[in-house]
Amino acid sequence: MAFQSTVAFLQGSGIQGDIYLDDPHRAQSYILSSTTSSLNIIGATVFTVVSQGIAEAGGTGAFAGFLVDSKQYALYGASGIPLNPSMTLPNNTQADILSMGTIFVLLPAAAAIGDVVIYNNTTGAISTITPGTSVPSGSSYANATVTVATPNAVGSQLAIITVDPALINV
Repeated sequence: MAFQSTVAFLQGSGIQGDIYLDDPHRAQSYILSSTTSSLNIIGATVFTVVSQGIAEAGGTGAFAGFLVDSKQYALYGASGIPLNPSMTLPNNTQADILSMGTIFVLLPAAAAIGDVVIYNNTTGAISTITPGTSVPSGSSYANATVTVATPNAVGSQLAIITVDPALINV
């Protein structure tokens, strides 16, 4: 085994779905009931209210928020293999969904500070658009903006977003 010869310049600062600041935040407990459990990804999916106490990934109901608090769930790994980690929760899990606060999320592509967070109405998958851009068909506002974005040349990006009910239709 060789000695470490390089150190990454930009270190990861958190885990997707974790709360970033100890500022006021609001989260409610919901039972997850998505079309498929593969959509229930912590820190990468927006949920809407199906009925009292039940939320689904995506959807066109009332905005519930972002799936958060990865460290509170008993994760058994993908396919039930304990050493195969997963950030995906099964349906019928009682989970915390944040509707106000500052959290880490995993964006599918690079974003800039101030970008508006949107979500796909079918899957709940989040993405960003620049301020003033029209929301694409099949997507909705996620009541959030990018607060901190670390540069990333390719692939997904760990970012910090601020979720605020006042940001409806920014």
